[in-house]
Amino acid sequence: MTPAAYRPDVDGLRAVAVLSVVAFHLNADWLPGGFVGVDIFFVISGYLITGIVWSELAAGRFSLKTFYQRRILRIVPAYYLVLAASFLVAALVLMPVEFDAFSMSARASVLFAANFWFAQRIDYFDQASEQDQLLHLWSLAVEEQFYIVFPLLLTLLVRFAGTSSRRALLLVLVLGAASLAASIAMAVVAPRAGFFMPYTRAFELMIGALLAISGAGTRLSPAAREAAGALGLALIAGSFVLLSEELAYPGGWALLPCLGAGLIILSGTDGQPRVTAALRWQVSIAIGLGSYSLYLWHWPVIAFARTLGLDPAAPATTASLLLLMAVLSAATWRFVEQPVRSWRHKEAARAFGLFAGLSLATLAVTVVVEATDGLPQRIPPRVAGLMAANEEWRTSDRLACMSRWSDDSFDLAERGQSDSPCRLGTGERRASVVLWGDSHAAALAPGVDAALAELEIGGLLVAKAGCPPLVDPRIGGSELDGTCQQFTTRVLDGILAVRPDAVILVARWTLIAEGGTGVDLRFAPPLSASLRRERLKAFEEAAEALAVRLDQAGIPVILVHTVPEPGINVPSAIAVSDRFGFAEPVGPEREAALLRQHATRAALDRAARRHDWHVVDPLDVLCSVGGACRIEAAGEPLYFDSNHLTVRGAETLSPDLAEGLAPLLRRN
Repeated sequence: MTPAAYRPDVDGLRAVAVLSVVAFHLNADWLPGGFVGVDIFFVISGYLITGIVWSELAAGRFSLKTFYQRRILRIVPAYYLVLAASFLVAALVLMPVEFDAFSMSARASVLFAANFWFAQRIDYFDQASEQDQLLHLWSLAVEEQFYIVFPLLLTLLVRFAGTSSRRALLLVLVLGAASLAASIAMAVVAPRAGFFMPYTRAFELMIGALLAISGAGTRLSPAAREAAGALGLALIAGSFVLLSEELAYPGGWALLPCLGAGLIILSGTDGQPRVTAALRWQVSIAIGLGSYSLYLWHWPVIAFARTLGLDPAAPATTASLLLLMAVLSAATWRFVEQPVRSWRHKEAARAFGLFAGLSLATLAVTVVVEATDGLPQRIPPRVAGLMAANEEWRTSDRLACMSRWSDDSFDLAERGQSDSPCRLGTGERRASVVLWGDSHAAALAPGVDAALAELEIGGLLVAKAGCPPLVDPRIGGSELDGTCQQFTTRVLDGILAVRPDAVILVARWTLIAEGGTGVDLRFAPPLSASLRRERLKAFEEAAEALAVRLDQAGIPVILVHTVPEPGINVPSAIAVSDRFGFAEPVGPEREAALLRQHATRAALDRAARRHDWHVVDPLDVLCSVGGACRIEAAGEPLYFDSNHLTVRGAETLSPDLAEGLAPLLRRN
């Protein structure tokens, strides 16, 4: 049995899926689990596509070429329209660094590999991802990968084993079970990759495939259909309310909305249960028919609004954005999706060439954008000046220094020579002070350099991106990545060997133990509560172990707490407000920054008290009591991205660093 007949309730289910995603992206507080709309889409796609493919295979008339042609005509025209429009808007409003990043996302999207690209770069629930204008295309990439692989597997199955539904169901069950197991495992050990990967999402599509091949639902009694529909609605509604981005998702949690969608499809297979009547209303069907266009447009509209400094959750802005989404999606459905569906074979054949040309043209544009570092010629000179903060980091000695520590030489004395990019301060050749940490330590280096110059002593920067100054296999990078442990072990051995007069410890401590990019913990990666507790426990144990080693060697320590994290690209936000006359961006509230840092700050403070560390707190310098934290001074950014200090920002901490260093150096 296959879903050959039109199912209005399935279009209604599409409406539920797309509206939940739109609501979640406008404001996650409105519908905490609204992101599961994507999971509902996966179940629907698995059901419909498998039904079409299996019925044609059973009838002996399936053609992979024809199938792929139909998929191209269904997916590509509107997809490329939105991609092209997003490119044009991006060229108008994005700063060079942002435009360069957008271009790389566009290239991955053209190749329908956006999920792999984003899995390497971001966490879906991170605050910074809110301004990645093509992020939503990850789910379409997963679907396209399903369209390419699964029909081919079914074709091979039929060729070698015939059209036995039992064998097909066995294939679906095996693939689904393997995918679910992988999803549960990845949600714990690698949640970012687990969110985006096709092999962790395949079980959702297999639920739909199972319904399509089995023909389940054709023998249900009216009462059973009503019960299945009611349970399905309850599971989806519960998912919207009870699930959130703080869970290890998808994992096993995705079964709730997926089984809910499957039960609704099951309930309407051979009847129209009253409990799902709302899905068959004309308005539900209309939204469902246009759901693809609405899904394509909604996220660029929201993300570009945020880029321009607008708050999508503000009532007036919400209304305006919803109206714009409705107009764009309706026009796309009417003038792009519908005409293309009526194309005859020859027109469709020409379309292959057209879309191949569009792909090559888009790829060519991305090459130009990336080769020119984001086409900076687009930006007025005054606004371009704001971007110098970001460019300064790219060409700085600090970045060169971090790359030098990647080799096998860990001779701290040699790296402290006056001609080394790792050298800080002035005066004696020996490095009296070691600044040790991750990229936040490198960002703070100009402030330490100024403090050391004031004290007329030398120093050395020892930093590696993503590697905090903690020697523990559970800390830094990934739990499965030993590079940080190797680096920090060798650095600590070097410090104990040369015995500097003081060590300054700097890192993005909050990221190590809790993840996330901004001050709001809602945007932390989807770690389970138990995993977060384990990381915090490991974090405190590692801090104490380091303190004991340095204590035993008699080396004084200055601890620098995490800087307040704005969660926005500060130079870009200032430049956009200046260029378009919008309100100046503001930094996070001090209390929000404290809340974000609470757990790691408490653990570090306990170690500092036990071992007499001097503590430098950036919040005392950058944030006013009961107010907001500064992100600029006299129009100059204090951050060069969403969390790293500029030279100006680092130098604001110089007096506190010098004050903390002076007594430690006198002691030695």
